[in-house]
Amino acid sequence: MKDIIDTKDTMDLKRKMLFFDIDGTLIPEGRSFVPDSTYKALVRAHDHGHLLFINTGRTWFNVDPYLRELPFDGYVCGCGTYICYHGRQLLSRTIPHDRCIKLIQLMRLCNIPGFYEEKEHIYFDTHAYAANDTILKDARRMFGTKAFEFPDDIHDPSFTFDKILAFLRPDSDIETFRKYSDDFLEYINRGHGIAEITQKDCSKATGIRFLCDHLNIPLEHCFAFGDSPNDLSMLDYVPVSIAMGNSTPAVKERCSYVTDDVEHNGIYNAMKHFGLIA
Repeated sequence: MKDIIDTKDTMDLKRKMLFFDIDGTLIPEGRSFVPDSTYKALVRAHDHGHLLFINTGRTWFNVDPYLRELPFDGYVCGCGTYICYHGRQLLSRTIPHDRCIKLIQLMRLCNIPGFYEEKEHIYFDTHAYAANDTILKDARRMFGTKAFEFPDDIHDPSFTFDKILAFLRPDSDIETFRKYSDDFLEYINRGHGIAEITQKDCSKATGIRFLCDHLNIPLEHCFAFGDSPNDLSMLDYVPVSIAMGNSTPAVKERCSYVTDDVEHNGIYNAMKHFGLIA
């Protein structure tokens, strides 16, 4: 575990920036509600003058309305590909069109089902996989009306996406795919046959760095809360990192502090521990 920085003595004197993953951190994994204790902690921290940010692998389109109603000052979405602050877009990064087409072709060739995420859409490749394909069918059910088929002409230069969520089969040729993608994309193994494929020069950590520079707030005043491997870039980056009690062992080992799980007041208890709320 990282050494814990004692911030309690100066907490009331300096504004902090707090960054939160969504799934498994703000809300229980696979659920769609924010525990009451988490809501109370966020409101109190905001009332104390701290700046609150969601920092998520989800693209902006996939941040649910009930989450946007919480007292967040801004959002780092799509693993650092989209950043907004007080309703104003500060940054948006996408994969160039020609690379997007090559990635789609390789996903098909290597038998890797997946969906393609950008700021306003989540695309499913129904041209390559049958509508009743088990993996895509389950994913479509999960995203419901958020799931779109590819536009009629993906070769239109305006068609791009920001990241990929891949579902690996036993016969998926991930090695061939990565021979092309690893030069410019980051491959994050989420476990259970799922891989999050993001832009190499964007991450949850670069989102924090951007906001530190933009708002002139030192990194020493940043806290990050997370639970899974795709949170490690931000958890490793900040001086004070909080692992939820439901985190994977690898995440807990690399964080400054381990709190309780999301459904047992984990956010609230960690904020109290560090003096972020009274």
